[in-house]
Amino acid sequence: MADSVTLSNGDSITGSLVAIKDNKLLFDAALFGRLEVDQRFVKTLETEKTYTVYISQQEKRGIFEAGDGVNYLRVGDQISAIEIGAVESAEPAKRLIQVLPLDLRSRLDLALVFSSGNSTTENFNALGESKLRQKNGEHKATFLRNTEKVEDITSKDLVDVSYGYKRFFSPVWYASLNTNFFRDELKDIDQRLTLSAGAGYQVFNTSSSALSTELGLSSVQERLAGENKSSPALRWGIDFQRYFLDRKAEAFYRQSLLAIAEEGRGQVITSSTGLRYALSDRVDAALRADLNYETNPPIGAESIDLTYSLGVGIRF
Repeated sequence: MADSVTLSNGDSITGSLVAIKDNKLLFDAALFGRLEVDQRFVKTLETEKTYTVYISQQEKRGIFEAGDGVNYLRVGDQISAIEIGAVESAEPAKRLIQVLPLDLRSRLDLALVFSSGNSTTENFNALGESKLRQKNGEHKATFLRNTEKVEDITSKDLVDVSYGYKRFFSPVWYASLNTNFFRDELKDIDQRLTLSAGAGYQVFNTSSSALSTELGLSSVQERLAGENKSSPALRWGIDFQRYFLDRKAEAFYRQSLLAIAEEGRGQVITSSTGLRYALSDRVDAALRADLNYETNPPIGAESIDLTYSLGVGIRF
């Protein structure tokens, strides 16, 4: 089995699609070697493998198909007609399990520090992310666990779990649903459970960068120092990614701001800022700064909790 390209002059070429970029289709032909073909001259394209494709600032992962002179992109069990000339870029999808009919991508960043001698320190930082894309929607789940011990005394013990869903009703506008569980017992935050609903806007989404923002109303259930509280809030979220060096390097920033309506409670900001560099198709080096800020934290707790981590990330 092989990929195939049919040109506007009727010629047909078999081989393997390398990529689509810079308005050219890069193709390893069985008889002629590496070819560069102007996208304007490609009539149909068919592939065996899954590709990450950018069309009209939207990212999709699918297989190129063709029939009766019409090009299609198959994403799971969904098929949509496309124009090859409208494809901004395409590259082989990097995923361990290609047989799954799901556009599911996950990653796990780990940072571990152990030291002994005059003092003993143990630090564990793990960030897990999973994203499932559908035809008009996106599911995203994140998990952050951060612990630190110095001389067997716990100085940090934080858990942050989030789930978000986007339902697009236009190319750029979407409805959003978010839930979050947060716990930091050392700051007397026994738990904070947040449920938010609102609307979001995809500012841009290209092969090199993506930015989205959303605003919604929230219900916040907290147990602070053993006391239960329930308050409405306003939530503002930002998600930004920028790729460099042919997508080997990535800069990212994610933020969630809660403006809690209860008098004296103030704002709660959580964010992750960092850089990743691909060491291989599956492994990254990851540098990240995680911020938790509260304008009016529980009595005895600091407003700012900032953690830096340097470790490795695994993509699958």
